[in-house]
Amino acid sequence: MKKLLSLFVAMIFAIGMAGCGNNSDEQIQAASNVVTGYLDAIQSGDLDKAEDYTTDAYIDPLGIDNMDSYMESLLESLDMGETFDQEANDFAKNAVKAAITSYEINDTKMEEDTISVLVDIDGKDYENIDFTAMENELNTYTQNYANENLDRLMQIYTEQGEDAMMEAMMQDIGGYMFDEMETLFTGAAQKQYQMRFDLVQDEDEWKINGAEISEETQS
Repeated sequence: MKKLLSLFVAMIFAIGMAGCGNNSDEQIQAASNVVTGYLDAIQSGDLDKAEDYTTDAYIDPLGIDNMDSYMESLLESLDMGETFDQEANDFAKNAVKAAITSYEINDTKMEEDTISVLVDIDGKDYENIDFTAMENELNTYTQNYANENLDRLMQIYTEQGEDAMMEAMMQDIGGYMFDEMETLFTGAAQKQYQMRFDLVQDEDEWKINGAEISEETQS
């Protein structure tokens, strides 16, 4: 009887452990899906959607999650017109899209109330872009433009003021400038690195609360 009771208890314990294991697997899969959703949103250039997968405390170590807010405040302070703003926003979106070329989830680990997801990433090395050549080209282009359009620009300045003249000038050269910047960013060198995402539960949903570049290898 004692042996039978012991066997029964062992079976109940095994079933309970199996249930816990399945629940853990489900939680890990849910967290992995959050990281996948976040990275897919980055690859599509949709930072608003990417934000849905993170907590308010999250800080992106790549520095691309705040590009929208930075661009918005910059354009508001410049006030260069709708055409310039659209070209600037298009550049920012394409730069974000190009930041991560491909990724693969390497490992996941659950510790108490946190799940860590390790991801292998192939992306662009924006930190080491050399802007010197582009700055020289832009200076030359802007100078030539000013010389060719001096009379028109001076007329705008005389009739409407300096702000109107600058807006007209930036409307004309903005397209060229942002095309050059986009070429520079999308043509940046590739790099391979690993990122560790730490997720916590926020209102019964797993969300990315922190991340760090854990290993980097220059290609």
